[in-house]
Amino acid sequence: MVASTGMTAASLSSALLGSFMCTLIVICRSYGRDPDNIAPPVASCLGDLITLLWMSAVSATLIGVIHTPIPFIFGVLIILFALLCLIMTLRNPHVRPLLSQGWPPLLGAMVLSCGAGIVLDTFASRYEGFVLLSVVISDLPGSVGSILISRLSTSLHAGALSLASPPGPTPAPASAGANSNNKHPAEPSTRVVMITLALIALPVDILFLCVLRALGWLRLPFTFVFFSVVFFFCAEIISLYVAQRLTAYLWTKDCDPDMYALPIHSAFMDLVGHILLAICFEIVQLFVDVRVKELS
Repeated sequence: MVASTGMTAASLSSALLGSFMCTLIVICRSYGRDPDNIAPPVASCLGDLITLLWMSAVSATLIGVIHTPIPFIFGVLIILFALLCLIMTLRNPHVRPLLSQGWPPLLGAMVLSCGAGIVLDTFASRYEGFVLLSVVISDLPGSVGSILISRLSTSLHAGALSLASPPGPTPAPASAGANSNNKHPAEPSTRVVMITLALIALPVDILFLCVLRALGWLRLPFTFVFFSVVFFFCAEIISLYVAQRLTAYLWTKDCDPDMYALPIHSAFMDLVGHILLAICFEIVQLFVDVRVKELS
């Protein structure tokens, strides 16, 4: 039952999210928007949501037939479908190398996610609102770092492609509505991008805390709000620094940052975000009561 639910939910979530992301990138390009600024945070927030929704729907469907062979049949069908996809991938020379490239980052991300889960389970039973706040302090800095990784990876791939392309005649203007100087605007430096991303995400965290306070979901003293914003900013700095260094390192090792850096960085920031939030609660508890739960 558990195996069938997990495999079915993961397969359906991957198919739906993959199709949606491909469509989103095409739409971004058609409207002249940079997919590197939009696709990573959307994929980050929708991945968990879609997977949980599918898992809830599949488990609710199979729970009524748990004592029948239907869950086993579901599992067998998913395995057969996976084998079919494997055969089709092996026959496609364009995507065949992906079969041997995706395992190390996924295994590394799994180990880091286990550590993040241990921290979450330990402190969620100790502090009120830890789970609710951990979503922002880990996911939002992770999304900021994923944007930087995508932008850096795109720049590196574009630079490598331009070096590999043979010189040719200068192309003519594409249309009359193009830039009058026929030049693309200069890309901002990596430092400017990092500062911009950090400053954009910081007001989002403050707005989130204000919403929690206004709706009465959490009792947030000013001391906690101050330390929470400080640790959130620290998480942003760590996320951006790790994203830059990890992308550069993987590129020197001939590893695609889009495939290797994104899952490792996302899981790493989950772990770092939970640890920083735990430290924040421990420090604030020295000054004011942050609603420690009574352990039974």
